[in-house]
Amino acid sequence: MRHKRVRQSIVDTLRANPEGLTATEILDRMPQKRRAKVSNAKHLSALIRGMKNIKKQRVHTNVPSEFSTKDLTNYQVNLYLYEEVGAEI
Repeated sequence: MRHKRVRQSIVDTLRANPEGLTATEILDRMPQKRRAKVSNAKHLSALIRGMKNIKKQRVHTNVPSEFSTKDLTNYQVNLYLYEEVGAEI
């Protein structure tokens, strides 16, 4: 299996945060050595796609607009959770 140590690092990061994390948050909290093998959040999501015991939820988040300081933009992101019971994506 390719990227076995990176995938184990993802699982360890999700175990440490039981409330769930987005792909960007996982990338920020991974160790620097393992983060070097993952180019961006999309690549991390592709690695998570085939993993067992990781559940995916869609959540809406408000992000400040880059063009205006008053506007908030509503985005739909994936929240990844680790479950001990065999949850699959």
